[in-house]
Amino acid sequence: MISTFIKKVRAYFKRLFSKGYKVELVDDEPDYVDDKIIYIIGEADFHAIAVMLCPCGCKSKIHLNLLPGNKPTWSITSQEKVPTIKPSVWRKVGCKSHFFVRSGQIVWAKG
Repeated sequence: MISTFIKKVRAYFKRLFSKGYKVELVDDEPDYVDDKIIYIIGEADFHAIAVMLCPCGCKSKIHLNLLPGNKPTWSITSQEKVPTIKPSVWRKVGCKSHFFVRSGQIVWAKG
């Protein structure tokens, strides 16, 4: 319980002073997902899945496949832990958000 509280406080201050999304490489999907971090599950040379919270505020987890042999597939590039995701992310359920992640910033799709 205290650990979760500390994580939430840490995430709040990180979000307060952070301008955009960052990438974090992890072995397994975290129990707590920060809303300004895109977690890449895998190893340095093998990225399987990306996990993030929907930027609309609905708090839904979004899982993006990063394995090129499976469809749909996304790719993430990052410079100094600032991510760009290609192609756009378009949720077909729930809030139906459609957005791009470009240089750590959310760019909402038009229409």
